[in-house]
Amino acid sequence: MEYEKQINNVVVKKSTFIVLLVLVISISSASSFFAGSYIEKIDFNENIHLNQNTKNLEFDDNPVVAEINDQKIRQNEVNDVIKAGLTQGQTLDGVSALDMIITKILLLDEAENRNITITLADTEEKLTKSYIENGLTKEQFEEKLAEFGTTYEQTLERFQEELIINEMLTDEFSDEDILVTDEEAKIFFEQNIDMIKAQTGNTTIFYDVSNQIKTNLLQQKQQQSVLQFVEDLERKAMIVIYQEKLQ
Repeated sequence: MEYEKQINNVVVKKSTFIVLLVLVISISSASSFFAGSYIEKIDFNENIHLNQNTKNLEFDDNPVVAEINDQKIRQNEVNDVIKAGLTQGQTLDGVSALDMIITKILLLDEAENRNITITLADTEEKLTKSYIENGLTKEQFEEKLAEFGTTYEQTLERFQEELIINEMLTDEFSDEDILVTDEEAKIFFEQNIDMIKAQTGNTTIFYDVSNQIKTNLLQQKQQQSVLQFVEDLERKAMIVIYQEKLQ
């Protein structure tokens, strides 16, 4: 397991967000979905404007910190993502948290454009299955959620968004043929041989770890495909960041 973590650290060097792959969500713990599933951080591009003029924005404890296609994002939403990240062992700043929110909105909007929906009943069925598989009753699950400062209803809504996004990405990438060759895996092995042998022993040869390397390189390629997809959505959107208001 330690070796697998080390490989992932090499493959996904920039990733600070929970990986969003073109797969149906699989929840591994009672709170694993709480922070949301997002792709790695996306740099602001030319259509994202940093607006230093905040005269027309309300000066209260919950200001508008960004707008995306006329949807307002407030500071408390950013704070919620930061708090949720802490439950996953992530320390996020305001910029990173806002970036995650923008990504989610872009993906949900695209899902709506494609008429992709998942009912609340289906969402609750999947959610129930996940916490039962983790040996929890509904009451115990709600107690754990309360420890994270959220409710069952809020969690259900977030989980529904997760499922919708993953369904949309599955729709987008289901026909994409992503492969990892032996040559690519060998190159990775040779470039990281010291780290690999430090974890698995000096006698390790390529074929001992080839399957694990291919799995992680495939994950990297999937991430890059999703990243490019979101960047394309960004270029089509109107995004304004009120930087002075963002905490």
